[in-house]
Amino acid sequence: MHRIPLHMVASPSPEDSEYVTMSKVMCPRNLIESELFLKILQKETDAVFASFSDNAPSCLNISKECMNIKNPVLLMKTLQSLDEIICRAPSGTTTFVDAVLARSVIYMKSNQHSVACNDLLYYESLDPALKTTEGTIVSQILLCICLYMVRKYKESKEKYTYIQDLIEKSLLPDKSEIDLFLTLLNQYDKKINQERRNVEFSKKVRSKTLNPFEGFKMTRKIPYASTACLYFEKSSEKSAGVFASGDIPKGEIVLVENPVYFQFSAPFLNCDKCGIHQELLYTCDICRYKTYCSMSCIKSDAEVHQNECYGYKIGLIPMLESTMLFRLFLESGEYILPALVDFAMDGGVVNNPRDAWIFILEHAQEEDKNYNIVGELLATAPDYKRLTKEKYQEIVTTAFRLSVFIYNDTNLTEKYFYLLTLKKIDMINVIAAILLRLSGHVLSNSQRDELNYLKSHEDMNEAHEELAECDTEPLPADRISANAFNYYGVNAISDFLDCYNSVHNSVDEIENELPEKSSNYSPMCQFADRLHSICIQKYEIETIEDLINAKTLPTNQVDEVLDIFNTSKRCQLLTCVAKYYHQFVHQYFNKVENIFQVKSTLCATLKAFNQNCETENVKVISISTGKRVGVTVKNVVAGEELVVCPEFLKQSDQNITLDLPLCRDLNFPSKTNYGKSTASGLQKSFGNSPEFLRHNKAFTFTIYNKLLAWNQSRKDLKLQLHLSILFGTYNSFLALHCPEKDEKRLLGVLKFSMFLAMNGFLQHASDNVVHVVELIELDDIYFKDIDTYRQIFYVIKRINEEYCKIMIDCQGAVPDFLKMILVSCSLILKRLELHTKALIDNEEASSLFMEYSTYHYKWKAILNSYALIPPGLKNFFADPKKKGKLC
Repeated sequence: MHRIPLHMVASPSPEDSEYVTMSKVMCPRNLIESELFLKILQKETDAVFASFSDNAPSCLNISKECMNIKNPVLLMKTLQSLDEIICRAPSGTTTFVDAVLARSVIYMKSNQHSVACNDLLYYESLDPALKTTEGTIVSQILLCICLYMVRKYKESKEKYTYIQDLIEKSLLPDKSEIDLFLTLLNQYDKKINQERRNVEFSKKVRSKTLNPFEGFKMTRKIPYASTACLYFEKSSEKSAGVFASGDIPKGEIVLVENPVYFQFSAPFLNCDKCGIHQELLYTCDICRYKTYCSMSCIKSDAEVHQNECYGYKIGLIPMLESTMLFRLFLESGEYILPALVDFAMDGGVVNNPRDAWIFILEHAQEEDKNYNIVGELLATAPDYKRLTKEKYQEIVTTAFRLSVFIYNDTNLTEKYFYLLTLKKIDMINVIAAILLRLSGHVLSNSQRDELNYLKSHEDMNEAHEELAECDTEPLPADRISANAFNYYGVNAISDFLDCYNSVHNSVDEIENELPEKSSNYSPMCQFADRLHSICIQKYEIETIEDLINAKTLPTNQVDEVLDIFNTSKRCQLLTCVAKYYHQFVHQYFNKVENIFQVKSTLCATLKAFNQNCETENVKVISISTGKRVGVTVKNVVAGEELVVCPEFLKQSDQNITLDLPLCRDLNFPSKTNYGKSTASGLQKSFGNSPEFLRHNKAFTFTIYNKLLAWNQSRKDLKLQLHLSILFGTYNSFLALHCPEKDEKRLLGVLKFSMFLAMNGFLQHASDNVVHVVELIELDDIYFKDIDTYRQIFYVIKRINEEYCKIMIDCQGAVPDFLKMILVSCSLILKRLELHTKALIDNEEASSLFMEYSTYHYKWKAILNSYALIPPGLKNFFADPKKKGKLC
């Protein structure tokens, strides 16, 4: 809805206060349109869910018929059908309950017992009135077996006793549907009931609290920082900043913040309560949209979610991408209400909207004894000048549309603002002003993390590399020390330019499919933009393929059309958008090929550390638990300013500020070792013309898809040559636009090195890895993402494994590069160990360190043993005839 602009005589000005801005927006047309939009959303929602309800039983019957067919493709479609029933169909029906049980059976058959256990526990918590006796017994049998298989022996034994009692009390026919399941239970009878001497398996959860250096300092500006951090307000002599009150050693945690507010950009991938990505997810019984990983998360979020549930059901909050904003508004109401009560008890009356706005600001600006994030946000005016004109107008539109919804379709006005004696229009103005200020802070203070997910049916190797499905035949000895480009006779500049021109010629065909603005990188934004474009062009959409394959208009053209539409056409447009939105949103995110998730997290504390200063001695790292930890990257002297490093600033929500470019699709950037002349040659040939820069995103998108579409075959030399040129072109292109130390550049080096190692170019691959390690050591880099360390180890492991496979048959090869690679592995292990110590409870880093320490010593032992073998014995092993006799 925020894509459909408000009617404005003049564009809103960032210099105006929020109340003045929203007063200018308020007019009969905008109010009437917003109320009509809400009625349209409600009407279309009712129609779509009625259709879901009608079709769900037949979909479940078809799914049950397909469950026993041993066809992976058909089984995956069956799971998708069950997922849609469980997430979208009415929850108070036997169809929904039976779908949960059916899905657990599929996971049981595929030996995914821990996943099936989640479904069975959820089934157990559902309304007994919706279950049949047979269904209850079957679920208990399966749960009993699942508990045993995941080594929860005590619970499994208790469940077995319960099942025996349940069967005795139940009246079942002689030939019951559960006979097969009873037979299965009997097979596990002795195993479940046997006496055990060993300790029952239990997963240890590390809950040790992260504490910063010298404890927390609970102040208004930096409540989660070390007591060694002092915040100074801005004065005429110097700007505001955070300074060290004492000496702080390198590697000390000076900031620990656990973000409370976050929102995801794609539905049905993560739990909206705890943020965890799970194989199985469940939705709210009423809105059928808000997603949770367990019944406990559903219950713990119920009190707050009831205020927003209707907004999710009709799709308003997801369409406005206002999950975080709505939650902040709820807390704002809780924060403002006590002040209004105190004021009323003293005889005060607020009957003017401007006075109400001033009252709220003055209350927030008073120094509270206890820090309150909402008080801080309301007390501080955001810097709207940081936003693009389009983004500022977008948040104004969002604030107005959401305020109309809050007033008309929730009880929040009566709950929090009943002491304000204001008319409808005035009350909407005040609510919209609050929302606009909060929205400005959400945009300027939130950080974005892109989370990539594999589809559950994809069989990937441990490195999750698309290049890892090649044959395992030994590689030719002459490749070991060769440079891949020299080996194939590649002329870097000419071949890369020819490849570039070939890709560039195909860019025009897909350019309209690409987002023109960086803000469209959000999956939900892409989906909403596509719907608007499709509905404007009046395409007939009948299947999900129609939606995905339909051609879209450029974003600026869509905006121009939306701006000139009258109210009638806007309502017709929104009717189509709402219809297709509800009908396809779940299917779209199940069937789209490259699933990714953007998580925006609000960390207001960090802005106190973000100053424009050359001092960069605190690095902020996101850890798996959701916390953000600030760690000193060098020894800090008392009096020195503490400022977060640029690496963290890049993670801020830049897609709404200053039109800064994002590189989501640049997953293969690297600096390969074919020389600086290549980059300079490309620079001269490509140039930096406006046309070239305009095609940057389209080019990278196209060439990236070409790499993903590779059908692996190490026997095809022509294909290897083509891929080498493709990699080289891509990496040269990105070398012109990405800094050498950019983490994505480093990941690109590693991906290219994996390709080299798998094709036998071990020296070439190791040179790249050594280059990465040198950069890390010289600049004292600590990666925020543990996966970067993991990728380095994957490449090192692959190089060693490939050499170990062929070292007997390739005695002429000099493995000097292995010494370098082992030294590099040792250096990375030491750095990971320091990283683990800095992040005290990072269990993932600790596990990775232990795993690859073991590999490191194994590789050293193998290579040292081989080096000590006498030449005669090596010749004996290398001779095929003698090896045959030995066998």
